[in-house]
Amino acid sequence: MEKHTRRGVLVRGLALSAGFTLLSGVQFAAKAAGTTFEAAKQTKKLTVGIANEKPYGYIGDDGKPTGAIVEVIRSVLAPYGITDLEANIVDFGALIPGLNANRFDVIGAGMYIKPARCKAIAFSNPVTRSGGAFISKKGNPKNVHSLKDVAANKDVKLGTQTGTSQVDECKQAGIADDQVVLFSKDSEALAGLQAGRIDVIYFPDLEVNTLLATANDPSIERVSPFTQILDANGQQSWNYQALGFRKADTDLVNAVNQQIESMLSSGKLLEIIKPFGYSQKELPPADVTAAKACGPA
Repeated sequence: MEKHTRRGVLVRGLALSAGFTLLSGVQFAAKAAGTTFEAAKQTKKLTVGIANEKPYGYIGDDGKPTGAIVEVIRSVLAPYGITDLEANIVDFGALIPGLNANRFDVIGAGMYIKPARCKAIAFSNPVTRSGGAFISKKGNPKNVHSLKDVAANKDVKLGTQTGTSQVDECKQAGIADDQVVLFSKDSEALAGLQAGRIDVIYFPDLEVNTLLATANDPSIERVSPFTQILDANGQQSWNYQALGFRKADTDLVNAVNQQIESMLSSGKLLEIIKPFGYSQKELPPADVTAAKACGPA
């Protein structure tokens, strides 16, 4: 153990001072630029938080961040000269805390706009819309085709991911807490299904397609037909995925929304996300905004 000598204290003090100077320099540069957006235009760099999950945001074979949402971010930032996109990988449930702790500048993980999340962060306008889907063992042994079916059969165990909207939807559908098994990643939930720990897993439809394609396992299948969760009016309910930002970064959000609107109307948005399995039906209606999806303030 190091002795608390004057020299030791001095060395530690210098080390702390150096670290503080480096941190202060970064903070000073950002402050001098005015905002995250202004700093990013100067450095040409922004850091994206991802959960390393396909098809939204993950590290590609070349070691660089990619995915449908990441490529949208890359495209909306390019007109402002921000071309260097770095990735910070965290668990999905740590994305919002990580953003607000300044670990990264934008969430690029296909996060749904939800009123509770709107209290913590700002969202761009939607870039995609999504429904839910089940994967079960082949033949769907428990014969479940909706969340309501799971709620009605207490013997069914459903797997999904910690911190996702699917957890809330299970509660809304009346599924008992002891029927829901939570995993830190979608791939872990799939492994739980394959091992027989659970009867069905519940994720967004495109994520389900990606999981099935990656697993290439004939013993599991996407459940069909599947009834989407219904809203208060009894209509099929859609989730809207968007980019997440700190509430203070209003100029960055406004700039991004301008590009999203342009890309949606020109067809470029579909062109970007199509290689990741998206189609025209996954595009959000132009009249659905973040404010609308967030609900009353």
